[in-house]
Amino acid sequence: MTSSPPYSEEVIEKVLECAKKENIKMVRVLYVDLDSVIRGRVVQIEDLESKIRHGLTLAIVMQSAFALTDELVTTSRYTAVGEVRLMPDPTTFKVTPWAPHQAMMIADQYTADGKPFEVDPRPKLKEMLKNTKYQILVGFEPEFYLFRRTEKGIEPFERSLCFSTTGMNTASQFILELRETLLKMGIRIEHYYPEYGPGQHEVSLKAADPLTACDDYIAFREAVRGIAQKYGLVASFMPKPSETLPGSGLHLHISLWRDGVNIFYSDKDKYGLSDEAYWFIGGVLKHIKALLAFTAPTVNSYKRLLPRRWASAYACWGPGNREAAIRVPLPPKGKEATFMHLELKFADPTLQPYLAIGSIIAAGLEGIEKKIEPTEPCLVDPATLSDEEREKRGWVRYPENLLDALRELQKDTFFREVWGDILIDEYIKLKLHQWYSYHNHVSDWEREKLLEVF
Repeated sequence: MTSSPPYSEEVIEKVLECAKKENIKMVRVLYVDLDSVIRGRVVQIEDLESKIRHGLTLAIVMQSAFALTDELVTTSRYTAVGEVRLMPDPTTFKVTPWAPHQAMMIADQYTADGKPFEVDPRPKLKEMLKNTKYQILVGFEPEFYLFRRTEKGIEPFERSLCFSTTGMNTASQFILELRETLLKMGIRIEHYYPEYGPGQHEVSLKAADPLTACDDYIAFREAVRGIAQKYGLVASFMPKPSETLPGSGLHLHISLWRDGVNIFYSDKDKYGLSDEAYWFIGGVLKHIKALLAFTAPTVNSYKRLLPRRWASAYACWGPGNREAAIRVPLPPKGKEATFMHLELKFADPTLQPYLAIGSIIAAGLEGIEKKIEPTEPCLVDPATLSDEEREKRGWVRYPENLLDALRELQKDTFFREVWGDILIDEYIKLKLHQWYSYHNHVSDWEREKLLEVF
């Protein structure tokens, strides 16, 4: 039988004590599949200690061969034969206040011989972080919509202007409960405001080490949707829920530290960036076309990543530039050395966090290792330039759909070195299943525009 990863008795005992104190009756053991769907099984409190130590059985297809449409990917290497063990990570134990007397834990998947399952990126990210000489901080900044169901269908919960106090008022009860819920889960909100779209909101989560940041993002998604259901609302992290509504992104904030020093900062550079920061940018930009298959992983993602939408559409970087793939935010005066970091804008909330963050870190660290210089800084909206001017500067357009991004991932062998052939192959098969399901669907637009014309 598969053994649990080596968590201390102290950590396990702390979870059991917390569960007893909070009168927990059921615990959700969750995993995030490669389509970024949060799934899991529920453990009764009487069995919690045993399940932490020995895990739960899971069909081998569930991580990479079971699509978000709940269909099996027939091209997958995995079939009805085979199982893995879901091994709950007790350090991720959190109560779920929107579901009384329940809690959640995030699990890693292991094979029968005790090895990490090759298509589960979470244990692979753990190993990656053990082998880096830097302390890495990651902050997630997700956007989402609150909708309500009406006789006309799903509509925004309210209609207010960007950053407006009207939006703050109408959503105040929801946001306050979200804040208190997250605090109880050990997650802190740094900033909040109503976003550009009606019923759209943005929350910045406190930066943490990459694994904790990813775990907290999963808990955040669960909390937002759970509280929304409690209020009779529909919370959606869909990148582009309507052609008439602004898209929802997931900005990623990253900095690298060593011995308590922010190595992305230099007081000798006009933009405050160190050589390592420039090289990290260079590594990310070198691989950005393939990275988009991880950071913008749905067919809907590319309806958001368009020029002049403040979502970014070109592979460039720039200080304060919200149309650039990588923005260098303006630091507070006097706090430059601790504040300096990079904001990556080419991501949305549908990403598989462990896979996307691990891929970005790997690309950036390759940039540092190989001293990859980035393109010149972009100080304008790149969409205002001609194709020739952008090409001269190396500010290339992103892949414009999921299929093209997957083709770029197929060509970029670097990520096979990072994750292994099996994970990359399975990921591409899974996403191609989504692409062809979408591509083969005849839409209302096509019928409306073409049926009677031709």
